[in-house]
Order: sequence, then C-alpha cells, then structure tokens
Amino acid sequence: MRLHKILSIALLVTIFFSCHKKEDEAAQPTTSTHVHTNGTDILDANGNKLYLRGVAFGNEVWTDVEIPSTHHAEVDYGRVHDMGMNAIRFYMNYKTFEDDANPYVYKTSGWDWIDQNITWAKNHNVYLILNMHVPQGGFQSNGNGGALWNNPENQARLKALWFNIAKRYANEPVIAGFDLLNEPVVTTSIDQWKNFAQDIIDTIRTVNKTHMIVVERVNAVGTDWSSNADMNFFELNDNNLAYEFHFYSPMEFTHQGADWITNPPIPQGQVYPDLNKSYVTGTSSFLTATFSNPKITTGTYDWTEYVESPKFKINDAKIKLCQPSVVNRANTGKIWVDDIVVKEYDENNNFVRTVWNIDITSYDGWYYWSQDGSGSAGTDLTTGHSNSNSVYMQSSASDANLSNNKYKFIPKQGYSYTISGWVKGENVTVGSAAMFRLDCEQISAGGAVYAFDKAYLASQVDQYYQWTKAHNRPLFLGEFGAIQYAFISDRGGIQWVNDMIDILKEREAHFTYHDYHEDNFGLYKGYGSPVDPTKCNQPLIDLFKSKLP
Repeated sequence: MRLHKILSIALLVTIFFSCHKKEDEAAQPTTSTHVHTNGTDILDANGNKLYLRGVAFGNEVWTDVEIPSTHHAEVDYGRVHDMGMNAIRFYMNYKTFEDDANPYVYKTSGWDWIDQNITWAKNHNVYLILNMHVPQGGFQSNGNGGALWNNPENQARLKALWFNIAKRYANEPVIAGFDLLNEPVVTTSIDQWKNFAQDIIDTIRTVNKTHMIVVERVNAVGTDWSSNADMNFFELNDNNLAYEFHFYSPMEFTHQGADWITNPPIPQGQVYPDLNKSYVTGTSSFLTATFSNPKITTGTYDWTEYVESPKFKINDAKIKLCQPSVVNRANTGKIWVDDIVVKEYDENNNFVRTVWNIDITSYDGWYYWSQDGSGSAGTDLTTGHSNSNSVYMQSSASDANLSNNKYKFIPKQGYSYTISGWVKGENVTVGSAAMFRLDCEQISAGGAVYAFDKAYLASQVDQYYQWTKAHNRPLFLGEFGAIQYAFISDRGGIQWVNDMIDILKEREAHFTYHDYHEDNFGLYKGYGSPVDPTKCNQPLIDLFKSKLP
C-alpha cells in the first residue's frame, strides 16, 4: 500500500510538471534580465560583474515557525544596506509553504511572506538568495535529515516546491538565485545529492531559465564529515550555476561553547590569532630532539627545579614543529612533573617570549609511550608544584616518554629554544636517562604547517576555490561566522572576521555572514522577539560598515 501511494504521488507530480512544461517554456525570456553566471563570475542583469556580499536572515527556521514575523521587518533591510551589503541569504523552512498532512497544497500566507520580503528588498536595493534551509525530511546540518534521502515522497515534495517557487518568481530580478538545499548530509554517497540536485535543476528549468541556481557541496556522507579530493563538489549540467561552501574553520574557535555540540563538547577559551596553535597538512614525523639535555636527579626528593636547558638552535630547514616532552628512560622509580616552561630566543640569543608555561591541571591530551610497554603515566590530583595537580611516570624499564600534541609549536629558523620545569622524584634509578626534552618533527612532502592565523584561514579557503576554478564555475560562501563567545574576553572574534573579509575580497568572493538575528551567531540578539537595535554586536556591525562594499 505504501509503495502504491508513493508511485501514485510520483505519477501526479510527473503529470503536473508535464502539463506546464510546454506553455511555460514558451513564456521564458530569451535574453538575461536577471543575475546570472559567466565562467567564474556572477553578473548583474546588465552584464556587469557583481559581487554578492551580505548576511543571512535565519528566519527562525529551527523552531518551525511558519511566518517568522518577529525576525525582521523592512527597517532591517535598511540596516543591511547601511552596512554596505547588497545580498541576503534568505533561509526558508518548507513548513512556511505546506503541511505534512496536506502535501503539495501551498499556503497563501507563505507566498505573501515571500512577496512582502521581495518588496522590502527592492525598496532597499538588496538581492535575495532563497535558501531551502529545512526541507521535507528534516534539517540536514546535524545529520538528522535522513528521511529526505530514504523517502522518495520527501524528494518529490521538495522538487515540487522548488518548481512552484521558480515558476512564481520567474520574472523577479531581485531574487539573485535559488539555493536548493542547505548543508546536505546524504546517507550513502555523494551521488545521492548530485543526482537529486540535477533532477531539481532540470525541473526548475522547465519553468524558469533565467535565475541562477546555487548548489552546495555535500557536507557529510552518513557520519563521515571528511572531504574527498574534490572537496565534495561534483559537476552538474546547467549553464547558470554557482557552487556553494560554508566556512567555520576551525570549529574550536568559531563554535567554542556551542551547547548543541556535546560529543565531544567544545570548551570556551580559544583565541585568534594564536601563534602557538599549529595545523598540519600532510603528516608529521619525528626528526630529532635535544638529546644532550641534563638528566633528572636520581634518588628520592621533593619538588626541585629542572633549570633551563642549554639553548637549542633551529638550523635545519626540515624542522617544522617542536613540542616539549618528558623522558623517563630506564627509570624504574617514579617522577612527577609540573610547570613546564619553553622559552624562545632570537638569532642573537636575546629572549623573545615564553612559548609555553604549562601548569598541569589534568591528563587531557597527554600521551605515554614506552619501547617495551613497561611503565605507566597519569595525573596525580594530590601532588603538584604550583597547585595540587601534576603528571607522573613510573616503572619505565626501557625508553619512555610523555608528550602532549596540543603543546606543539612552530619554531623559527635561526632562533633557539629552551625547556625547564619542576620535578619530584621517588627512587629515581641511578644511571637512568630521565630528562625534560624538546622533540622536533618534519612534514611529509607536499605538506605544510600553519599557525592559527590569517595564512591558515587563507589556505583552508583556497581548497574550495581550486575545484571551482578548474571547472570554471562561480563559488559562493553561503555561511561564515563565529559564535558570540569568540567576541568576548579579547578572544579575537573581530580580528577573525576582519581577516576573513580581507581573504574573501582578495579572491573577489561572494559571501553572506551567518547571521543577522539570533543569539549565538547573530549581529542582533534576542531570538524569537523583534530586533532591538540596542542588543547587538556593535563592533562587528561597525566592521562590516568599514570593510564593505
């Protein structure tokens, strides 16, 4: 019975499209009167280069409100224009147009809402990019929208809705484009979205040959959020098409404190820029270390300073990363370590900065290795130097060490580095080779290492441009932004956005910031209530005014 119902609906949809195809094709303009693409460029109706730059209207789509009348009003279009912006990515929830209990029957209130926004957009010279943010089958971004891919009826309904949107607004030039689906998370393969996107495009083109269509890359396949060599893009057949990506890199900065991310949670506190935080493309491997550092004192003793080691000069171009480690080679006793300090000196041995001052509070991120599997390591919450916490190693019969990847840093060629710390010993073996050490790594061929700065952001953005440039298509950054916690306590949210805008403008990019009115990412706060201009991220608004157009 269910199969019969699905087939019947599919037949009705096919007949619906067929009945309109001939008359609608005849009605299409033969020259462009709308925003359209040409190679990697987006052009306006007059054929001039156009840079779509603006903000997203979230429209409270996550709460399934049918008409988000408190999200914005006409005055907000004026505020968008005053920031130097010319585009709004307009989030839509399918429930604005139809009910699950009454599919394919579209609500007058939904059309009226879109019509109202079109009027406001025209009044303030702002383009709209209509984005299906919540489709039939569920919101995709968090991986809970599998019903779109597993239930053919949901796909038929989404395709029919786009058919009707495209038909109704075929002659509306203030709509810059149709953004078919937000952050697709398919269930089995990228081809699911590729084939469905082509089907929607072909359907739209039966009634609308003028509007630009925007297709986003696949966000994830099942629970796999990685990207393939094509950055999860794919080629489609249409001559007025732009591709889309979203950018929140790195998540530990842009989503710090996000309460909807729990596995694992992302703590607050990451700052930008952070020259001690490193990101590697390719793979890193051990190259050398400060093997000649002094040995830790043998015997049993209370907390004792391991004084600053000799300066280790970086004079090998293959050295790309360094990190502090503690060696416990051939020590069957036990050592506790705390308050590890790494210092940097310039070419003339002048002190430059303290790279790390590690007051150990937990075992988070620490990794113990021993050559023969002997010994152990962990956190002692009752024994510490500057507080009650430290890490320990014990019973290491062979070579052994303890390190933590989060303390890797990028050394400078010609500069020197030292390590010091505090140690407590219990029966430390005479003749053992326990020491504080700096380990140095190399990067595989073709790889690179970046600090958390503008160069890193640019390298990540450029991954997406490589594919679209090779395929001669425009690229649209539909979402980028940082959570509210990135803008407090001098964490660098404004600098991150500033650098992103510079990077994007250098690449003549099209982009919309996420987003205009909500509590976590919004320029204006107060989710579920009208915009209050006094509750806003004013420094961010001022930044947009200074950087755009």
